Amino acid sequence: MPDLAQQLLQTHLPDDHLANFARRLSEWLIADLNQSEEPVPDFTDSRAKALMRAANVVDDPTLHDFIKKMEGETAVRLALYDLLQETELATDSEVQAIAGVSGSAPAPSPQPLAWFALSIAAYAWKSGFPLYQLDPASPPGEYSPAGQLVKRAAYFMRQQVQRSATERDKLARKLAYTTGAYTTDATAGPPSLDTMPQEPPIAPVPPHYRSPIPVRYPEVARDTLHIESDESPALPTPTISTGTPLKITSDDLPDDQQRPIRMPSIRITEDQLSRPANPPRPRPSPPPGTAGSPPHTAWNRGQEPMRATKLRVIVQDYPGGSGMYGLQVKVTGRGVKSQVAGTTNPDGQFLCELPVRAYSGLTYDIDVTWPRDLGGHTERKSITLNADRTQFELPFYLRHNP
Repeated sequence: MPDLAQQLLQTHLPDDHLANFARRLSEWLIADLNQSEEPVPDFTDSRAKALMRAANVVDDPTLHDFIKKMEGETAVRLALYDLLQETELATDSEVQAIAGVSGSAPAPSPQPLAWFALSIAAYAWKSGFPLYQLDPASPPGEYSPAGQLVKRAAYFMRQQVQRSATERDKLARKLAYTTGAYTTDATAGPPSLDTMPQEPPIAPVPPHYRSPIPVRYPEVARDTLHIESDESPALPTPTISTGTPLKITSDDLPDDQQRPIRMPSIRITEDQLSRPANPPRPRPSPPPGTAGSPPHTAWNRGQEPMRATKLRVIVQDYPGGSGMYGLQVKVTGRGVKSQVAGTTNPDGQFLCELPVRAYSGLTYDIDVTWPRDLGGHTERKSITLNADRTQFELPFYLRHNP
């Protein structure tokens, strides 16, 4: 396939007409892509430059180097070639017509070219994106269609700055303007059948050649299809009638006596604690550190006042890991008739409130039953609670390493 961008630059555009072509191409692109039923702002070169800076796709040193390089005619020819080839503008008939008119018109006075608006408009033409939707005050996202075309325009500018001198000279010789380099015009299109050279016909070789003899298949022949005039017409589609909408009023709700009753929360009070049948008389306790002091064998020796504290059981897969949900937890006290049982919440925690002696504390046994797929065993830990703290924490781990 011929390189149409190369043909366009070689056959139509001398060095002194490149700026005229770039200016007309930019005006044609902006007029085509910046149309809307409502009034829209003009897509100027300063607006395009502000859009690139707001999108953070190119830095200021690169912009300054690009503008300085575009002062030479060779750099302009190479930049137009890259832009026409990457955006496929060279294949458009109107662009080829603009190149022909620009090359035959007299060379205009030198004026600065709007490279920022031209590069963004060229990539917007390839993507079919309207220019009035590009707003520097609201820069597009990096991975949005608008953000991608702005990013490709910035890459086009960096490509012109980073091109080496050897590569620039080699490409400049390839794209140099040459009068009569091609016998056919770039706008002429493919040759017609009359201008193509005569060639001998190619003999068909089986099995790649199929005979053009028509074949009739009986299953699709016209004679096998019949329409009877006395066929019964299709039944009409039955209509669906809708009744009155369903409504639930307060009269339809059950009485207060039939509604479910919520039981109060489970609490262990002092009345539920076990006491000996004949409580011993209080005896003066020996001073601390006395040898032979008997252990605390009774539930509430000396009838100490009771206090309430909280116990939080934490069940995790490993220390610092995620909590395990739905594990059975049972809390029993030594000498207490009642017990507290439940399951862990989604965070792997179970919180309960327990009574303890005000001065000597109370020891509780905590049983955690692991799931059957993890062994199904019951792990027990004991902890002594006292009234000095309002909450205690007791962790259980399935393993100690992640």
